[in-house]
Amino acid sequence: MSGSEVLIYGYGAVCLSMIVFNIIYNIVLRAKEPQTTKRAERVKEALLKKYAAGRGADADTEDGEELDVRAFLKEERLDLGKPEALLTLSEALSAISGKEQQEAGERFIMGLQPLLPALAEGYLKKDYMQTAYFAVFLSHYRRGSDYDAALLESLLKYAAQENMYCRVNALDALYAMGNAEYVSKAVAVQDKMEVFLHERVLTEGLLSFSGDHGELIERLVEQFGELSGKTRLAILNYIRFKSGAYKELMYRIMTDESEDRELRLSAVRYFGRYPYEKARSVLIRLATDKEALHWEYAAVAAGALKDYDGEDVISALKSALYSSNWYVRYNAAVSLEARGLSYTRLIDVMSGEDRYAREMMEYRFQERRLMEGPGPQEESRVRGERGRGA
Repeated sequence: MSGSEVLIYGYGAVCLSMIVFNIIYNIVLRAKEPQTTKRAERVKEALLKKYAAGRGADADTEDGEELDVRAFLKEERLDLGKPEALLTLSEALSAISGKEQQEAGERFIMGLQPLLPALAEGYLKKDYMQTAYFAVFLSHYRRGSDYDAALLESLLKYAAQENMYCRVNALDALYAMGNAEYVSKAVAVQDKMEVFLHERVLTEGLLSFSGDHGELIERLVEQFGELSGKTRLAILNYIRFKSGAYKELMYRIMTDESEDRELRLSAVRYFGRYPYEKARSVLIRLATDKEALHWEYAAVAAGALKDYDGEDVISALKSALYSSNWYVRYNAAVSLEARGLSYTRLIDVMSGEDRYAREMMEYRFQERRLMEGPGPQEESRVRGERGRGA
């Protein structure tokens, strides 16, 4: 048997063992689910019994809540250092509903806060998936408190783990906590990881940030030059959705021909969302560029020009309609149609010899009519036809 055959058979054996393991693991999990659900119900009832009626002065103090929570966990034999107990508690808390029950649950969660820093450090030493689950638990049950400083440091360590689930969940917890300083630190950590977090995932995560987006963007821009192209792209896309205050930065990127293509395209899209008079001439030049290799710039620029006024813009968009590239023609037609130009205003296109330009505008006019619905005359005509058919 050759070495390559040994390698293939060995790889097959590993794959088979993983499949068998996953099957057994899922069977065990399914067997445990009813037990976990029953135990979670018992924990929920015990929690409500202990807290719903207990609204005395002692229960309102922070020390009283902390002691009560520790005692409750001990009574229910819930060692939160074990994932099974953490899952049971999470299921019990998520099953709480109704105003009174939620008040009781929230008081319990507040009393849980002093325990979280030690648990966070403890789960850092466990299996990656268990660490990842604790990050999810934190994103749901952490409340703003004096213990945030320790939790933020722990989550930054979570975000530096090689396991992708752990990293994503840690970032989600950081976004939920809303601390701009630590989110920007975590982004810098991700940038240096061997396996990069996809830029779309990073952008969507930043958009979910619960704190001050202005502060977070400012911090990310400060470290912008030290980051890789993929991370910078995620940040530019994030800025595009959240702030119109970075036009000069975007203009510099858009006009720098030595800059990465994706970054320049992101900057062009930015000016489609936030019109900037200084960018007008650059967008027109890009939209009317007939070089086949530059079609992406032309297509994105044609789309960005939809909110810019002026005959020069209309002329540029008409010129883009004659592009050999379908996407350029389509975006130009969308921008022209968005300006509400009438059929007669585009008569030179509609009666011209270029069939592709004419068909593209007709396609856009038809789309607009479909979206707007039939007018009174059209409705009358349809009713008449139905009447004759009847």
